[in-house]
Amino acid sequence: MMFLHEGATTLQPWLVALFFLVLTLLAASTMFSMAKQRKMGLAGFMFVCVVVLGFTAYITSTVPAA
Repeated sequence: MMFLHEGATTLQPWLVALFFLVLTLLAASTMFSMAKQRKMGLAGFMFVCVVVLGFTAYITSTVPAA
């Protein structure tokens, strides 16, 4: 039986970046929905989440696969 720590699977950076991009899109849609409902506190929090997730997607896409 092979485990992850044995080096059987390499986590691809582009796949992780794609995952974070999907989360960014979901957070952006929630942000726009909250802004439309005039809930600016939640919209501001979601804006911070969008920025952090987008930055994380960029960083993970630049890291070489190990």
